[in-house]
Amino acid sequence: MCFQVCTATAINAAKSSSPSNAKAMWCRDSLTATDSGLCVTIVKNHRPFSMQRDLDAFVQTACAFDPADSLLPFTVEGVLAGWMKRSFADRLSQWPEFFSVRPRGVAMLGDFETALHRSVAIAEVVESLATETVINGWRGELVTVAETFYSPPLFHIERAASRHFGLTMYASHLNGLTTKNGAPHMWIAQRAETKAVDPGKLDNLAAGRIARGMGAFDTLVKESFEEAGIAPELANTAHGAGVVRCKREVEEGMHHEIMFVHDILLPEDFVPQNQDGEVSGFQCIPIAEMMARLEEDPDEFTVDAALVVLDCLIRRGFVTSDRKDYLEIIHAMRP
Repeated sequence: MCFQVCTATAINAAKSSSPSNAKAMWCRDSLTATDSGLCVTIVKNHRPFSMQRDLDAFVQTACAFDPADSLLPFTVEGVLAGWMKRSFADRLSQWPEFFSVRPRGVAMLGDFETALHRSVAIAEVVESLATETVINGWRGELVTVAETFYSPPLFHIERAASRHFGLTMYASHLNGLTTKNGAPHMWIAQRAETKAVDPGKLDNLAAGRIARGMGAFDTLVKESFEEAGIAPELANTAHGAGVVRCKREVEEGMHHEIMFVHDILLPEDFVPQNQDGEVSGFQCIPIAEMMARLEEDPDEFTVDAALVVLDCLIRRGFVTSDRKDYLEIIHAMRP
């Protein structure tokens, strides 16, 4: 890996300074790994906080969508499992043995003995809709649908169908925190251009949907290695820091995800290395720079990642109650 740095003095100071007395040196270094094509950037130049964008408006759009205004409820065994567009509900009318489609909602029918039997029926429907290109971006990954994260499963379904059914999904996200020359920084990933969703956008250091049979922390450890090369021993030092909600309208219907948030303190000399080809590069960004970028253009991040980063900045005191939208932001992000 070839490192291009601003000055040798800055690097030597970063190595020798202690976090307690070091004064931050802000410069922008571009570090490129020519052997792997992976770009790693350490951003050290401080920009003043900006108020050009209404961050509260972004959060409200990302978190506070009310599906009752435009979508139909989808119930299973009397449980509200999701929400869907009328056009998608009409598609489900092709399977009257499985679905009751009425003007005010959709209910799944059938006397299924177990969640597995119900899953088989839904799989038949989803696979058929995928061949008709109604459902795109097939993942080959099952996710579990239940009344709550800890409830018995209602059924399991192909991940690509979750937005069409407006299902509540769960994910694990990791904030990679470190210091450079005594100043707090955060590692951010850039999604590969080949990703089906949000190609090229900035993302958390590691993140992933919780698949069938997996737990929140199991998923975190798995994704940390695959996306950032964090060994399980190091990943296990991460600690849970709560949950963040993303509930927004999308073209397919509704994206509703509860994200288990984790923070990890990484060594100053740690450099992430992607393992699965889903990340094109990484940036190590000063916290002040991170807040400025969120304020100016949150759309350079995935929506989920922007929320998780903002939550971290709030929890660690970099965003304070001095903001007039402080309570509105926090309220919107909580499940």
